[in-house]
Amino acid sequence: MRFSPSSVAAPLGAAALLLLSHLSPAQILKQKHLELLQMRSASWNKAFNSRDTTALGGLLHPGFTLCTGSGSQTSAAAVRQGFRQQFRQHPDITWMNRSQNTEISDLGNLAYETGEWAEAWTDPQDKTKNRVIGKYWLMWKYENNAWLMLSAIYTPLHCSGNSCK
Repeated sequence: MRFSPSSVAAPLGAAALLLLSHLSPAQILKQKHLELLQMRSASWNKAFNSRDTTALGGLLHPGFTLCTGSGSQTSAAAVRQGFRQQFRQHPDITWMNRSQNTEISDLGNLAYETGEWAEAWTDPQDKTKNRVIGKYWLMWKYENNAWLMLSAIYTPLHCSGNSCK
């Protein structure tokens, strides 16, 4: 028996419609928001690595809190200023979040993301390469039709280079 493209496409289309008919509007909406969160998360890496503090600031809730091994900062404005300083001190710094799990709260306007993170830079004094690898946790808040980072915790687990001492 020979199959033509149309004879295969019709059953596949019907199967897709059957699958979609079993998803509730709430499940479809939740999936859409998960995709939005993934895009927002990916834009963090792009904004940081292009030193775009305006784009970074656009991802942050005004009351954003950032906690790292070297301290914490509260407010999106303070975090943006901290990044500007970091870019001046370490012009070759890179940062990469690799999301492993994102989940939206049943409340609907909150979500969390967990994953691994790495940053690397060259020390300006001794020219050694430094690298920090760890885990992160983000809380997102949906407000004014956008997902914004409400808080972030970056826990360093491994460090190499002279800055680790």
